Amino acid sequence: MTGTPGGNGAPLNLDPLLHEPARLAVLAALAPADYVEFAALLHLVGVSKSSLSKHISALTDAGVVVLTNSPTDKRARRISLSDTGRESFNIYLQRLEEIVRMARG
Repeated sequence: MTGTPGGNGAPLNLDPLLHEPARLAVLAALAPADYVEFAALLHLVGVSKSSLSKHISALTDAGVVVLTNSPTDKRARRISLSDTGRESFNIYLQRLEEIVRMARG
C-alpha cells in the first residue's frame, strides 16, 4: 500500500506481509515478549489452529519469526520475533504512526 509522501519524501509503504490483520495481531503479541507458545498465541490472536499455522509459516518463511520447540515439552512450539522481524515490525509501526499523524493534521 502506498500513501502520501512522508516527512522524508518517501512513500509510506506498508509491508503487506505484516499488514494482514491476523499477522499483525501475531506480531503485536510477540513484540513485548521473548517468545509466546503456540497455544497461548492461538488464544491471543483468535483464529483457528490451521489459520494460525499458515500465518506462522508465512512469517517463518520470510524470516520474521522463529519457531522452536519448548525444552520441557517437545510438542509445545514457541514463536518469537527474529532480529529482522523485530526491526521490520518497528519500521511498520513507525510508518503507521506517520499515517496517523498525517490524518490528524
